[in-house]
Amino acid sequence: MKGLLLNIAISLTAVTISLYALHEAGKANDPSRIMEARGLIVRDASGVARVEIGAPVNGPMIVGKREERVAPAAGILLNGPDGNERGGYLTVDTGDEAVLTLDGAGDGGEVFKVVANEKAGASLFVIHQNRSVAMLTTYQGHPELRFIEQDGTVSYSQGAKE
Repeated sequence: MKGLLLNIAISLTAVTISLYALHEAGKANDPSRIMEARGLIVRDASGVARVEIGAPVNGPMIVGKREERVAPAAGILLNGPDGNERGGYLTVDTGDEAVLTLDGAGDGGEVFKVVANEKAGASLFVIHQNRSVAMLTTYQGHPELRFIEQDGTVSYSQGAKE
């Protein structure tokens, strides 16, 4: 009789554990399930961080060295196969800015940048490796197109209020 009761107790325990496991497994497919985290790093097969999602995000990795970010930011970073930052979509904690960048593989310099700010408008920068820039902006309250040479001189400006 003792053996029978022990077997029944073990069986009921096994059934209870199985039912609990099935219940928990069903939750994984529940579309209302939410996962929360302060950060997520996706690594490639070599272990290099290729995508970083964070609040806040790390400072940029440029030519193998971790730099300080100008201001704390949250968002998504895309890294090259060497782990260097190649772009991202961020919201900056100060200044109400949202920023989208695509960076070069060499020195990590920005090649394409969009900055959006509710109060200051939006600006688009297309940057050559020699640092000449084509800029389209509404920063000063009106549309403006500027071509800025590598030495900082403006070679073309249209729409600027004098």
